[in-house]
Amino acid sequence: MNAPYTQPPPQRGAPIPTARPRWTYIFIALNVIVFVAMIVVGFVQGGTSLGIAVLSGGRGVAPILIDFGANFAPLVAQGEFWRLFTANFIHIGIVHLLFNMYALLQLGVQVESVYGRQRFIALYLLAGISGAVFSYMFTRGLSAGASTSIFGLFGALVVYFYKHRELFGRMGQQQLINLGVILLINVIIGLSPGASVDNWGHAGGFVGGAILGWFMCPRYVPVDPFARAFEPAVAQNRKPELSNGVVMDANTLSQQVFVVALFIAGLIALTLLTTASASAQLP
Repeated sequence: MNAPYTQPPPQRGAPIPTARPRWTYIFIALNVIVFVAMIVVGFVQGGTSLGIAVLSGGRGVAPILIDFGANFAPLVAQGEFWRLFTANFIHIGIVHLLFNMYALLQLGVQVESVYGRQRFIALYLLAGISGAVFSYMFTRGLSAGASTSIFGLFGALVVYFYKHRELFGRMGQQQLINLGVILLINVIIGLSPGASVDNWGHAGGFVGGAILGWFMCPRYVPVDPFARAFEPAVAQNRKPELSNGVVMDANTLSQQVFVVALFIAGLIALTLLTTASASAQLP
């Protein structure tokens, strides 16, 4: 009996199908809009001093951060679980916002290009929640910022270049080294004395992004020339999420629904266990 025919993987140097980034810019816009709204509320509620404090990330802004949905463990423990989502769109000062938006622009464009828009949205939002859950589990302070999601994108990009290290060859190896150096620098900064960095949030975002990225990572296969002859007749049924007509991505978000559901269930379980533990410690 002849073995079933399988297409060989794309050769090194084959053109990789990519998507034009869109949601990276949408998420940047959402973060900026929320920050502008916080400044306006600061000026309205507390005048010039509070408005400037919100803009600069100075003292006295905690009430506004909490009102807008920052991650604050005592309130999450009381059932305000929505903070694990909203905290990822809130920033403490213009410097915090600009730094994160620059990182989101650099990483987001890359990740959205190779993972596609649908998987990018899932990675960004779920990694952000994963980081917020880790922060809730291991810290009790006030935390906010898109860095949880950004570290998730970072984790997904590391997985991408690791899984396709043979396809990209020396360039892929160099990318992994560069990403490792950036990660090490961030860890050193986060652990340095006096650094007001939510390290657990970053760690949770990175782990969440790496786990999701492992299953959502593109699987490149050459397009069958014979099948392409029938493309106009069946395009709506077989068109992959990413394809350039020569190589297509055989992986899609719809194929990973079970993984995503399991991941969400795990986050819910960790959140409920942390809440139960916090309630048990109350007098």
